[in-house]
Amino acid sequence: MDLNVKLSTTQNPSTGAQYAAMRHIPYHKAVGSLIYVMLGTQPDIAFMNTIASKSSGNPTMAHWEAVKRIYRYLIGTEDMWLYGCEERVLVGYVDADGSMTEDHHAISGYMFLIDCRAVSWSSK
Repeated sequence: MDLNVKLSTTQNPSTGAQYAAMRHIPYHKAVGSLIYVMLGTQPDIAFMNTIASKSSGNPTMAHWEAVKRIYRYLIGTEDMWLYGCEERVLVGYVDADGSMTEDHHAISGYMFLIDCRAVSWSSK
C-alpha cells in the first residue's frame, strides 16, 4: 500500500456527486475477488485486503484507487513467488504491529513453510 495514503472508514462520501461517482463502480466485487486470491495464492496481500474490506459499506474514490493499486501490485508481481525452493526444512515467520490508529489494537501474523511452501498462515 502507498504509505502516503491514509484510508479510513470515516471517509464517507458526503455529496450526491460523490455517491453518484461510486454507484457504478464494482467495489464489492473487486474486494471479494481480492479476498479469493489472497486465500488461494497470495497471502502477502492480507493486510491490504483488510483495509479495503473495512470500507466496503461506503467506499470513496480514494478507496477505489487503493483497490486498483492492489490489482496493479498483483499484475506486477505475477512472476514472483513467496515460496517454493529445493530446501527440505520447516521454517516459520512471525511479525507484529503494536497498534493501528483507527482500531487501536495490535495486529500479528505468522506463516509456516515446509519445503518452502506455505502450509499455515494467519493475520489477526
